[in-house]
Amino acid sequence: MEGILLIYLLTNFFIGSCIASHACVIYDRYSNDDMILSRSYCKNCNNMLNLLDEIPIISYLFLKGKCRYCKNNISAELFLTELIGGFTFIKIDFSSYNELTTAIMISVLLIIAIFDYKDKEFPTILLLTPFCIILFTKINIIQNYSIVDLVELVPITILLITLVSKQKIGSGDLFIYLLIALYFNPSFANSTFLIASILLIAHYIFKKQNITFPFIPYIFIATVFQLLLE
Repeated sequence: MEGILLIYLLTNFFIGSCIASHACVIYDRYSNDDMILSRSYCKNCNNMLNLLDEIPIISYLFLKGKCRYCKNNISAELFLTELIGGFTFIKIDFSSYNELTTAIMISVLLIIAIFDYKDKEFPTILLLTPFCIILFTKINIIQNYSIVDLVELVPITILLITLVSKQKIGSGDLFIYLLIALYFNPSFANSTFLIASILLIAHYIFKKQNITFPFIPYIFIATVFQLLLE
């Protein structure tokens, strides 16, 4: 049984790293390229990559973080994203409908987090898929929210709206909170934002730089952390 479990976890880790790798491709090609069918290439020398160059994590380590052709450095952020992606999906049961929808939600959140990290904003069209999933899979649960659920949801939502109106946070952070609260539950969303805030504050103290930090990457990491603990 332990051997089967190990194979299961490694398979999920590999799937997750592939999803994360493609999430980076979606960001890179969002505005001017084919995100699905076109082959991957080095952005420095434009050489097409072969299959051995595209194995998440393994190819980066094997090539020592450099392009096989031009020897230009491959961004370490890609390696880190693939690594995080592996752990993100390691416990997902892809044979379960509910967990498959969770995988889709997390995949979209990862893409949004990458956009927010790189550009400090993201295309709002990316919110369409997760909110459609919520509409078709969670509407009955939302209609039966208890008083406790509403007490956990409404004040935080009002607080975030206030912060958005004062331009303390972006409207995207509010949408992501609602997405997480409605798909999982308000308690999960509140815990996620608390953990994300702690991570952001710790990063700010460590960096000691007066710059704007994107919040959604921390929300993504906090979401993954909670899912791994379940």
